[in-house]
Amino acid sequence: MIKGSIIDLVPAALDDRPKVYEWCFHSETTKYHIGPPAYPDTHIPTFEEFCDDYVDYFFTGAKPNSGRGFIITHSKEPIGFVSYCSYHLKPHKSELDIWMNSEANCGKGFGTDALIALGDYLGQVLGITQLIMRPSVKNINAIRSYKKTGFKESNAPACDYLLEEYIPLYGDGDYGADETVLLIKQLLATNGGTNEQN
Repeated sequence: MIKGSIIDLVPAALDDRPKVYEWCFHSETTKYHIGPPAYPDTHIPTFEEFCDDYVDYFFTGAKPNSGRGFIITHSKEPIGFVSYCSYHLKPHKSELDIWMNSEANCGKGFGTDALIALGDYLGQVLGITQLIMRPSVKNINAIRSYKKTGFKESNAPACDYLLEEYIPLYGDGDYGADETVLLIKQLLATNGGTNEQN
């Protein structure tokens, strides 16, 4: 378990994957990042497609240098999901993603605390020195929240961070090159880790 100031991050298990999918793509918070009306051109994945992206090791911990997911809890109640992913990035970098399970759990500092706690863990345990997030330019509240945790907008091309073989797949981001914001947070790694991909 990773402890934040007001939340805890509990390693997600395979049994959590269906509810994590529902929180992201079929809940009242879905409208903020995918699907109509705000995102009419984005495709809401099926559960099978979600599993292709969030493969087993995000829920088993089998490849900690490649990625891992966590259930965000407050007072022992699940309130959201946060993950890191490094397999597609150059060494010492990791991309974060986060979503809450209801609007009632947004705007209370839970998400920002989760991002800070996970970032601290990645720097201390895995030797990560740079965190990446790539939200939609339309998701103003999310961008504002991420900046509170130390992320800053970057004009650098995404290819500066991606391994060459993943540039065609991930180079434009989820929303297209012109609609995706690249946010970067610098960390001070304290364990001397190499962040070698598994």
